[in-house]
Amino acid sequence: MQTDRPNSATLRELLHELKTGFALHAPVLIRVQDGAGDARDNTIDRTMTLREPLDWADHYTREYGNEPYVVLGPNTLMTGTGAAVTIGRSRQCEVKIDNESVSKLHAKLVCDPNTGGYYIIDESSRNGTCINGEPLVAGVRMAIWSGAYVSFGDAVFVFIDPPTLRKLSRLTG
Repeated sequence: MQTDRPNSATLRELLHELKTGFALHAPVLIRVQDGAGDARDNTIDRTMTLREPLDWADHYTREYGNEPYVVLGPNTLMTGTGAAVTIGRSRQCEVKIDNESVSKLHAKLVCDPNTGGYYIIDESSRNGTCINGEPLVAGVRMAIWSGAYVSFGDAVFVFIDPPTLRKLSRLTG
């Protein structure tokens, strides 16, 4: 029986789950850097401003395959009407990021049911939200696309939408 959440802990395990029949209809954030300076500073510097990394399937699985991920909302996010997922340090947030640079309520991810597109809204966070290094204006929604780097304070993630996850699962061994 399929559950609402995958059982895997890393991107590589999630892709294997998808390949063997699990259907995930929500985007994910893959941890790139947790703000403590522990992960991939050179990768971030090299690709932070790129909108379409070259050979993205290989890049994501090679660079981030063993990294943890966070599912952004219920498995049916796309079917909601303007569904929003709160992101922050507070236990009340749907996506909790345990990092002191992240505000209690830092940002929201919104899915526009008319376009199927995803948007991030900074909720006047203390240390800001950036997409590919560009700071967001508080309260203004900014489109986010698969492969974009998003930072909440010092915590940096790669955003991957459901269609891209399915492609990655088919392309990986």
